Amino acid sequence: MVFRCPEGSITIPYHSILVMQYRAEVSPQVRRMGLAWRFAPRGHGGNHNRYFTVVYRTARAQRAMILAVSPKAMRPYLAEIDLKVGRRVQVETHEHYY
Repeated sequence: MVFRCPEGSITIPYHSILVMQYRAEVSPQVRRMGLAWRFAPRGHGGNHNRYFTVVYRTARAQRAMILAVSPKAMRPYLAEIDLKVGRRVQVETHEHYY
């Protein structure tokens, strides 16, 4: 899985992904993982999902990447991610995606 932005890209092998979530806020499960946050996750998204969280394992540590993504932008990617990774994205049920 490759995530690209103007500042660079992050490549995460599918087999190393532990958790994928799309929620209004970062879940308590992820917050309690004891991860070394480069930027601490903030706030609450209210009744709209906006944080896509991917927790994965590297040779040295467990890491998390959190992206702010609007529901409209995320919708087309949910099924594709499920298929490619072989694991479902845990979606908090505020919006109807399917």
